[in-house]
Amino acid sequence: MPIVFNGTTLNWHTHTIVFNGTTVSSPTATGLVKFGTTDVFGVSNFSPETTLFDFVMKPDSQFLENAIATMLGTAAYAIAIKSYYYSAGPGSDTKIHITLRKGYRMVTGDGTFTGNDSSDFFLFEGQTVTGANTSHNGDTSCSLRRDNGI
Repeated sequence: MPIVFNGTTLNWHTHTIVFNGTTVSSPTATGLVKFGTTDVFGVSNFSPETTLFDFVMKPDSQFLENAIATMLGTAAYAIAIKSYYYSAGPGSDTKIHITLRKGYRMVTGDGTFTGNDSSDFFLFEGQTVTGANTSHNGDTSCSLRRDNGI
């Protein structure tokens, strides 16, 4: 049962809910809204979800740097990233640590990293290896995804 206001269905990633002057949920601070015992607004454990951006990291390439530039330069992707920092590069070896907001996740060939506003993971693209929270020979597929919400 979604919240509908003036004919528009509200969703967690674009709307803010305020009750008695207090923000209950916003795109950058996701909360859960209930009517009685029924969840009506918030995230839903990625069932279903929307793929926002797919990319592949390749050894000895600029694919990761280009992907990061695209994600940070596109509002719909950038909101997923709470913070980031480089511990190597960018350059021939690039290692970026990313903290995702709640409601977003990065699905990679090396595992799934779900945003919780505090834990980070790293993406690595080197001269001979790539990886997500690891490094290995070959390519690494990556997909930034958003929970569609309740």
